[in-house]
Amino acid sequence: MMTLTCIAVDDEPLALELVCTFIKQTPFLQLTGRYTSALAALNHLHEQPADLIFLDIQMPDLSGTDLARVLDRGQPGQGPRIIFTTAFNQYALEGYRLDALDYLLKPFNYAEFLRAANKALAYAELRQKPADPALVTAAPVEAAEEYIFLKVEYQLVRIAL
Repeated sequence: MMTLTCIAVDDEPLALELVCTFIKQTPFLQLTGRYTSALAALNHLHEQPADLIFLDIQMPDLSGTDLARVLDRGQPGQGPRIIFTTAFNQYALEGYRLDALDYLLKPFNYAEFLRAANKALAYAELRQKPADPALVTAAPVEAAEEYIFLKVEYQLVRIAL
């Protein structure tokens, strides 16, 4: 089984301790840092990248959603995956827009945490699998012909313009 490196970020000490305890109880998660500030977490991530971040949203200085935006500035999907941990459900839509893997609403229990962690593991395993060569076919390059692709009944159909 693969191991995911992760950090926990929350400005509330009790909430941070709970997330860290849950991470330590989960065999495929390895805690590499715990932070009460998103800025401190950002500095850590520049030095030591992580696969997964358990991230609170409401924090002083830099919010969790702002940190998520900063981390996604490179190539989308290349940075660490994020699971938001917050007491406020009104940020769920924003979390979706930021491509978060999950959104844990405080207070959450270990079963809910483990469901989110398993989702992160499944995502990491999918990204690690090589593409099936039978499914990947190289299309011949056509010179200057203009066309578009439409999705029709689970297939891409090429339409010349």
